[in-house]
Amino acid sequence: MRYPSGHKHESRERILSAAAKLFRRRGLDATGVDAVMAAAGLTAGGFYAHFRSKEALIAAAVSKAGEKAHARWIAPFEDLRGQAWLRAFVERYLSEGHRDDRDAGCTLPSLSGDVARSSVAARRHVEAQLRGLFELVAARSGSTAEREQVLGAVALCVGGLLLSRVVVDERLSGEILGACKQSAERLLELERRGPKTERRARTTARPRRKQATR
Repeated sequence: MRYPSGHKHESRERILSAAAKLFRRRGLDATGVDAVMAAAGLTAGGFYAHFRSKEALIAAAVSKAGEKAHARWIAPFEDLRGQAWLRAFVERYLSEGHRDDRDAGCTLPSLSGDVARSSVAARRHVEAQLRGLFELVAARSGSTAEREQVLGAVALCVGGLLLSRVVVDERLSGEILGACKQSAERLLELERRGPKTERRARTTARPRRKQATR
């Protein structure tokens, strides 16, 4: 049976899209080749016509997942500049919507733990995505934030989102998102001090009275 031109490329893209979703949802070790091919609507026997091994699939799927996550979670506010972009990025990344979107969210909190135990090729793909995110945030912040501030803010975003998904208590999950959001904004010098913030700062600065001993 002869297939039309472009059939192999289309099939490969379907495999990558299915793998990107399943890897984020179930993890790398818990997702087999058969499950990926079934999700793509293809027979398991056709896998090796596209990839040499599962490791090769992981490396390619990580890149595909990163592209999809960028299009969904970052591209919508690319027309913003400076602090407006940074604020939108932090708020969108550390949002409940992103937390709950495990299938199409950022690959860094979803796959980093698994990829750390995977092949060097897969780790390099994740490292490239992480470097790209660092560079993107640094470029948008201009000269307002030092490199270590950018690294810290991105780490808070990725780590905060990961931890917010780990806990079962929704209230605690929300507190983690809120605390990391405030800390990331502070690192990127986005926090604006209002009357309430100033009063809180003065109250915190007051020396605590010693309690009388009984």
